[in-house]
Amino acid sequence: MALTNISAKSASPKDKDYKLFDEKGLFLLVKKNGAKYWRLKYRFAGKEKLLSLGVYPEVPLKEARDKALEFRQVLRSGEDPSAQRKTQRTPIDTPDTPNRFEPVARRWHELNTPRWTPRYALKVMQMLERRIFPFIGHRRIEELKNSDILEVLRKMENDGVRETTRKVKTYLQQIYTYAIAEGIAEHNPVTGIGHALKALPPANHQRSLPINMMASFIDAINKDSAHPVVKLGLKLLLLTMTRTGEVRYGRWEEVDFDKRIWLIPAERMKMRNDHLIPLSAQAISVLKELHTLTGHSEYIVRSPNNIRKPLSENAFLVLIKRIGFTQHTTTHGLRATASTALNEAGFRAEVIEKQLAHEERNQVRKAYNRADYLEERREMLQWWADQLKTI
Repeated sequence: MALTNISAKSASPKDKDYKLFDEKGLFLLVKKNGAKYWRLKYRFAGKEKLLSLGVYPEVPLKEARDKALEFRQVLRSGEDPSAQRKTQRTPIDTPDTPNRFEPVARRWHELNTPRWTPRYALKVMQMLERRIFPFIGHRRIEELKNSDILEVLRKMENDGVRETTRKVKTYLQQIYTYAIAEGIAEHNPVTGIGHALKALPPANHQRSLPINMMASFIDAINKDSAHPVVKLGLKLLLLTMTRTGEVRYGRWEEVDFDKRIWLIPAERMKMRNDHLIPLSAQAISVLKELHTLTGHSEYIVRSPNNIRKPLSENAFLVLIKRIGFTQHTTTHGLRATASTALNEAGFRAEVIEKQLAHEERNQVRKAYNRADYLEERREMLQWWADQLKTI
């Protein structure tokens, strides 16, 4: 069965690399670190060969098919596409040259992947593939100057992604630290570049809703004309003290109604452990109502427009804006509201932190605390839900 844009986009990393086949030898290689590469398999002179057709999503499905068609036409003419490519190849087509920036960066990424969650590793690689490799990936890493790095980062600034610019600058700094340690480069052209970039705006600390406004906040949600899935999803976030992404990508298979538990797997958490969430009576009620709307879908809060996609990233923020509470809170700020209320009510700080899924810094404790404080957290979340009388 031929690939589709949806299947290519939704292909998730697994424990091992795997292939998604399209047609006539074209396939998408999905690496265990989340990177995706187009490959064309063909036979010439009785031997099986492979051609690299680019990185997904920079090279979309249609473009990969067009490239594959061009090379198959070369093959029909009696020539080896690989041999022809060597004579036509530009520097950017040679990412495997050891000291070019792209392969060095990929080795740095592979070295660090075991320390990261799969989701974060994928995010880092996607930033590099979108923002860095197209511009300097083909250049020899030891030849790049401060001005070369600055030019790339200023492209990002001009795109209006200034916070992302700072993150990518950090990745570049670390890549060069790795390259110097390996003896590939002698100096770090990223050093000092921050002074030539625009200053970031003042930090926008997450606003938390005052507890005395919670009743009017929930009332406004109930009265709003938003899709029921959006309203119920925001209530679920509020009741469980979870993050937006944890709710958006939540799956029905993770919910155990009998045990009143929602288990979010580690790969979706900012930490490396699964996160067990005890469900209050109100959370169960919200989930059952959601199930009547989305139970036929994979996602608990699926997109109202597409059964195969989760809710859009900004859906909750749009709802908060429409009901007039943007100046008072954000989705993340609702977690702070709950934390403040629970601390003031006398619940133990470590229990609250566990519910917020904040990383345990003590490595010995972290190995044993997957279900720590579960019953205390169940009691705590039920108390919190009872305070939200109009939920």
